[in-house]
Amino acid sequence: MAASDMPDLGTNEEKEYRFRQLHGKTLRFQVKAAHDCHVAFTSGPEETDPMVEVFIGGWEGAASAIRFKKADDLAKVDTPDILNADEYREFWIAVDHDEVRVGKGGEWEPLLQAPIPEPFEITHYGYSTGWGATGWWQFFHDRTINTEDCLTYNFEPVYGDTFNFSVACSNDAHLALTSGAEETTPMYEIFIGGWENQHSAIRLNKGDDMAKVETPDAVCCEEERKFWVSFRKGHIKVGYKDTAPFMEWTDPEPWKITHVGYCTGWGATGKWRLDI
Repeated sequence: MAASDMPDLGTNEEKEYRFRQLHGKTLRFQVKAAHDCHVAFTSGPEETDPMVEVFIGGWEGAASAIRFKKADDLAKVDTPDILNADEYREFWIAVDHDEVRVGKGGEWEPLLQAPIPEPFEITHYGYSTGWGATGWWQFFHDRTINTEDCLTYNFEPVYGDTFNFSVACSNDAHLALTSGAEETTPMYEIFIGGWENQHSAIRLNKGDDMAKVETPDAVCCEEERKFWVSFRKGHIKVGYKDTAPFMEWTDPEPWKITHVGYCTGWGATGKWRLDI
């Protein structure tokens, strides 16, 4: 689904958060507003204590900041012209490892980052505009993506080091972790429901399987199964829903991952949702 096909969600001049469930650790979105794009991260579908807030283009568009508990700013930088009322601008916010990182789409180095002073379980996010600005928003996790039976990866940028996804397919949901929007060397591949939906594996550089486990009926064409993948410091972990990993491997020579590819094959088509 192209970005233009994602739902447009509007916000008005009143600074009032609209809350949605956060399924992963990274929120990727684009927003069209003159100034004051605000995002809150909470432990429920409302403002909570504690709460993390991210202001992009605040102070009449001049600066951006991370704030905790509606108190002092944990980080603040000058960001003139970061927003535009007539043009969508893409951003990402990662809330993992008790830290907040904020960046622009296409840039992997954050423009803002700060540790969370009192870590808490983040389950929801809220979005709003205000202080005289209205806005339009698009969230990338709203997309449903279909893959054919062709074993050709489709690539997306990944900004955090943990992501969630769901897939409905009969077998062979494949992921590639790369350093670009294409197959690269090095490259990690993750196969879920391979070998006629009986095994899953982690493979390095299209060579030997670094890990392989029995996972009978791991995927299903009639049901979207939810999984998560983490790759912090070369430690590849794959889990189902909110459970402990069922497969993992550590690369002794880790490298920077910037993209994830996804595809189906060996007789399977797929329906995906990506929280990256």
